[in-house]
Amino acid sequence: MSLSNPQLTALHNIQALIQSAGLSPHDLSHIALSPSPSPPAPSIDDDQDRKSAPMVHSLAECSQHPTFTALRYIPPQARFYSLCEIRQGLNRINRKTSASAVVEHPTGAIVEYPQTGAIPGQGIAHIFNVDPTTFSPAYHPKASFQYSLGDGHGGHQSVQCLMLRDEQGWPVQCQVLKTSCKGLKICSARIRDEAHHHFTNHEEISAQLLQSSSRSSDHSAEKEVFMKTLGFFCALQEKGCPFASDDISASVSGRTHDSPSDATGNDDGRSNEGVSCTQYIDNIDVVVDGGSSRLSRRPNVKHCQGKLVMENDKYNQPFIRLQEYDTRYLRALLEDDWQTINGCERTAKRDGYAHQPNPNYVLTGTVALITTSNEEHCENGCREPNAPPTTIFMFHTTSMCAPGFSFSVKTSLASPPMPIKTPPPIKLLFYELLSLMKWKLADATPRRIFLDTAFVESLQQAQGWDSHMKGRDATLHDLHPSFANHDHVQRLINARRAEHYPCGTGFDGEISCRGLPACAHLITQEHAMLPLEQRYVRCAEIHAIGRGTELKLVICMTARMSSQLMQAKRLSIDTSFKRAQGWQEFEIESWDSECKRSVVGARTFTTSQTAKAHLILFQRIFEIATADTGIQVRFRHIHGDGIESVVADSHKGQGLGLGMFCIEISRNVKTPCTYEPHHLISELTPYEHLRRFYRLCVAHFKRNIHSLKGIVSKEVYSAMMSLATSEQHPDIQATLNCIRNGGPKAAAWLKDKIDSTKFALPALYQPESLIPSIIWKACPSTTNGNEQAHRNAYRDGVNLTLLAGIMKGMKYDQAAMVSIDTHSTFGIMTRDTDATHAFRAARAVSRKGKKCHTRQALQRSLYHQ
Repeated sequence: MSLSNPQLTALHNIQALIQSAGLSPHDLSHIALSPSPSPPAPSIDDDQDRKSAPMVHSLAECSQHPTFTALRYIPPQARFYSLCEIRQGLNRINRKTSASAVVEHPTGAIVEYPQTGAIPGQGIAHIFNVDPTTFSPAYHPKASFQYSLGDGHGGHQSVQCLMLRDEQGWPVQCQVLKTSCKGLKICSARIRDEAHHHFTNHEEISAQLLQSSSRSSDHSAEKEVFMKTLGFFCALQEKGCPFASDDISASVSGRTHDSPSDATGNDDGRSNEGVSCTQYIDNIDVVVDGGSSRLSRRPNVKHCQGKLVMENDKYNQPFIRLQEYDTRYLRALLEDDWQTINGCERTAKRDGYAHQPNPNYVLTGTVALITTSNEEHCENGCREPNAPPTTIFMFHTTSMCAPGFSFSVKTSLASPPMPIKTPPPIKLLFYELLSLMKWKLADATPRRIFLDTAFVESLQQAQGWDSHMKGRDATLHDLHPSFANHDHVQRLINARRAEHYPCGTGFDGEISCRGLPACAHLITQEHAMLPLEQRYVRCAEIHAIGRGTELKLVICMTARMSSQLMQAKRLSIDTSFKRAQGWQEFEIESWDSECKRSVVGARTFTTSQTAKAHLILFQRIFEIATADTGIQVRFRHIHGDGIESVVADSHKGQGLGLGMFCIEISRNVKTPCTYEPHHLISELTPYEHLRRFYRLCVAHFKRNIHSLKGIVSKEVYSAMMSLATSEQHPDIQATLNCIRNGGPKAAAWLKDKIDSTKFALPALYQPESLIPSIIWKACPSTTNGNEQAHRNAYRDGVNLTLLAGIMKGMKYDQAAMVSIDTHSTFGIMTRDTDATHAFRAARAVSRKGKKCHTRQALQRSLYHQ
């Protein structure tokens, strides 16, 4: 419920009264009249500092996740011991260590910035109450500190802590660890408000940064040029010359009239070590620190170690140049001209965006834009030594007598670090949210996770987020500022995925930690135990296909898809290369004339495109379809009925593999061929089989010819296009000779269609094939059905893992089969307008007209220019 102003005032007064008495709200549980069992969630709300953030909870806030509530905990300021308490020894942690003040935190509290001493030698004791039944060393309170703690420096396993006592009031045995903060390396010119830095929290730090950023929002052109020039110099100093030493030597020894020496008039034989900026930018991305190239085929190439210099050509243009750089400042940096450097940097410092660094740091600190886990650099590329270390003594015990931790933090910090570390309890909450994605975790990224409804809703529920009140949806940044770093989020996602799927999400693997199948093999085994109508992943196999290569094959199809496949007469086949990483997605598609929609009959993932791989692929697909339906696969030219035609692109492996499959199923058919009675069906070769039912996609055919339009003549281009037809040419040999004599490109193209891909010409020119004219015209002329199926799949994502590709395909195919069943039962179409022949023809004509109109408009615009 909402609290009125008088009620809030009363709460503030009560809070101040409790703190002045040296108590915390946690102490009230010891004097409760009717004690209740401790709740599983940390009771943080009652211990908030009302001065910093009044805790006015709405109904939505009351439903926040306990961990998020614990993160909002703002610790009170430590209470200093009185002289009387010090005389009584109440400030003693043990015999050697004492504290000046103490603060106690309730169970589950997340403290990122523990209060430190305001002056050197002043110690602050922090007592954390923990639940020994749920405590894990991974969620030690110190793990939530934003300070970078060093390794332990001494300690003991059994030490009595006077601040941690059991129910009888006796000190308990603790483990003690002495460590220190590694400190921060910051720019001495960086303006920071260091007041009260010994007592702060990330909300105050965010407010200070927001205020300082608003004050220093300098976007002047001078600053931009200065920073770009300095950044480029740092890249030059870090990466060095990106070229191989032998290439540089060759270019120097065999210098042409365009070389730097000629351009500058250096005809005295001096070797020029300069590198043009264009050359540098083209190669800088492939250079690593060790001097070898990431993209080089020679892993141990030695790169030039010469010093980069800057010279001018005869047109007075600098070699290391881009117009947006301050060449005067860049030349001074490269040539160690400290007079010019100091002048440029004094000007920059005067304008408030740089300072005059120590020369030693400039020359040796040229990696100014690269940060490490123990350093914090400003964008000016400057550093200063570590701040004085903070010494921390930790006494901890998880015994049932007095569970808790006692920290003694001494020496104030020079500057509080940014909240870049994610507290372990928040990590655990993030992992719980990721687990809600189930198999979608396999392809989770910092952007894709927000496409998952369950993740987004749970994230908002964990924060008690009201999108209507806030005006936007919750983000990970709202959960904790450290999640603003997407690389950090991706590392957490990768860690969770590795834990969830320890053996990966590809072809091989084991059961995940939550019992989910993590690979195609296990999904196949799981689906094999389901009823036939619920099976989808039918096989995950490895086949040897010769020369030491293997074919990995995953076939996905339901029993309903098998029925659609075996009833189809006109098939379309195509392969996609974008769906899954390292896999090709092969689809067999047909047109359902009843539902007037494209239907995928089989979806497979393969790793090979050879003819033998396709032979195995067709064998396994139709074996599964036969087992599901009890119907043997039949081709019209072999059995007299069944599949009449198959349209595909010009891939040789697909065509030859399908022809070899026809040989397998016609081995025992001793009847003569209907089209050539002098040949037995069992004696036909793969190409002779294809001549009787195989067609090439006209769209692919014309697209490939279009790339030759500017190379061959219009006559040759028209002759090429005329081959894709069902009408008889007046003189086909004359057409072929026209193409053959149309230049080397045209001749090579024709040779590929006649000699290399032997089934190509009959699959394009109907008079050369044995497919009846009526069947030829009834067959789809393109694989647009497959392309549409690929496009529908791409909408769910591309470059997926195999697991995600399988699961997304299953969702899509199952929904398609349900849609077909709904149409069969109720007659409801998927669109308002039926995809009739007239509708599709009108749409094709309209698209063709728009395309011609666009081409004519472009030609007119070019003519007027």
